[in-house]
Amino acid sequence: MSSFDEVSIAYDSSIDWAARLSKEMPFLLKCLPMSKRPRVLDMACGSGRHAVALAQKGADVIGFDSSIGMISAARAHAEKEGVNAKFLVADMRDVENAVKHKLDLVICLGNSLALLPTFEDVRRVIASVYLKLASAGSFVFQVLNFEEIRKAGFRFFPTKAGTMPNGEETVLTRFFEHSADGVASSLVVSAFNKSGVEWSAATSTQRVLNLNLDAIKEAVVSAGFRSVDYYSDYQELPFERLTARDLVVRARQ
Repeated sequence: MSSFDEVSIAYDSSIDWAARLSKEMPFLLKCLPMSKRPRVLDMACGSGRHAVALAQKGADVIGFDSSIGMISAARAHAEKEGVNAKFLVADMRDVENAVKHKLDLVICLGNSLALLPTFEDVRRVIASVYLKLASAGSFVFQVLNFEEIRKAGFRFFPTKAGTMPNGEETVLTRFFEHSADGVASSLVVSAFNKSGVEWSAATSTQRVLNLNLDAIKEAVVSAGFRSVDYYSDYQELPFERLTARDLVVRARQ
């Protein structure tokens, strides 16, 4: 297993998924058409928790991620829950080839769009999603609002602890190293995993684009979306650019 996969799985294991899904799923379900079995894509699906939860609600779900370890975890989770969700290894930039049919809902959560190499890649992915959507389909995505992060000088995340799939304890630390130009930051993540009485560590550094409302608006409008809502959270609080840490977007054709 690569250090990136090890860190990713440790991060996933530290999330309180019951609490997170209870906050996010009502919003996602409101975006599903009720007249048919909706087709859903979860881009950068990670361990597949949202994909499986949507499949349990009757959606026909595909999830993809560039991490082999995450897709393996997603398939195991779907099997455990007894749902027929499809998972594959793919890059967000290849969405047009990865999924052949039109989609009623595409989701991309967990600041995943900001992990693309360049803002031009973000624009192209959003444009590709627009072309994949069925009539009245929605694209729901969440990114960090770096206008607020930079203003607040935020760098250090709280330390998190959890349990790996094999039952071992994991402790996760994360911090940002911000560039002077404001284009991107480095997210440094260390996972400390306990095996028996011994601890081991894996560290990963990921470049994160500094996205904000202006950048997202430009990309969404240029892609062709005409109905777009911007929220501070999944409870649909209006977005406040100088105080909101998260930017949740629902874009419709």
